[in-house]
Amino acid sequence: MRVDRRLYAAIVAFFVLFVAAPRAADDVVIVRASLQGGQETPAVVTGSFGNAVITLNRTTRQITYVVNIYNLSAPITAAHIHVGPKGVAAPTMIGFTVPTNSAGAFAMRGTLTEADFTPRPANGINTFEDAFFAIASGVTYFNAHTTANPGGEIRGQLCPDSAAANRFVGISTCGN
Repeated sequence: MRVDRRLYAAIVAFFVLFVAAPRAADDVVIVRASLQGGQETPAVVTGSFGNAVITLNRTTRQITYVVNIYNLSAPITAAHIHVGPKGVAAPTMIGFTVPTNSAGAFAMRGTLTEADFTPRPANGINTFEDAFFAIASGVTYFNAHTTANPGGEIRGQLCPDSAAANRFVGISTCGN
């Protein structure tokens, strides 16, 4: 049986596009954090709380975020992703644009790019790609700083839902 070259080329193209090529979903990881004052280092007594959902997209090289903050005691002054484990104060790696004079309840939504990234060679974070792997693996945290608590008022470890949900490397240091 002789296979027409065009049919053969179509079969190969199908295989490459739909079977052998990586799926776009494999380049997206979602991490979440529950934000509380007790997670700050040292702990902060506050009625503030919140949650963060961070989506990492390696294909577009963008990080999108939705952060909901409630009952903040004073205006927010800064918000960051820090590279460090739970219970350890660590350096900032990515800064967020924060709304001016926001206290009480509010949401922050946006997109971050490599321009928002600061390398941390001492922590093994040299490139934006390194930052993606660290965030996806649970070794980073989000925190929000206020005028009342300049060191941070609420904080939460950024974690994938499970190690399997970290499609980049299949690791989660969050114990889930």
